[in-house]
Amino acid sequence: MATDRGDDYENDLYQLFPEGSDDGHGSDDGFNTYVTLNDPSLFTEEALRNPAINAFANSGNEISISFAQFKSSTRESEWSLHKPHLTMNAERGREHGLPPGLDIKGSVAKYPGPEHAHIATFIVNHELSMARWKQSVILVEDGKQAGQMIYKHPPPEEPATESAGE
Repeated sequence: MATDRGDDYENDLYQLFPEGSDDGHGSDDGFNTYVTLNDPSLFTEEALRNPAINAFANSGNEISISFAQFKSSTRESEWSLHKPHLTMNAERGREHGLPPGLDIKGSVAKYPGPEHAHIATFIVNHELSMARWKQSVILVEDGKQAGQMIYKHPPPEEPATESAGE
């Protein structure tokens, strides 16, 4: 969000949104939490026999691949969308302006911290409203730069294949 009023104004706006946990979308419900996907301990021995899965699972020395989901139009989703450099490691982000008590957990491995962040963002189905049921985020980080892809889920009663205006 770009304004000429500065970060404090934007930060105050994000705090006006409801907390995800107020509606069953908090970190205890599987939301607002960054988890590493390319972790060999998450895969069975059988899965690791597949060379492609094994390469993915053991790619952690080079890159970190993480997942998070956020409920749209919540305090946590606004912070993660507009200030991901603070939320990708919430503990360090609090030292740089992330509010204490914001319900974001976990961190993106290899993330160098907000003072060194270089993050590119790609939003799938960007033409759809941001006021969707939830957003799924996949992040790739190599210690110098990150890329995040955000998928905006349609509400359960709306087919995922429809685009705006169809």
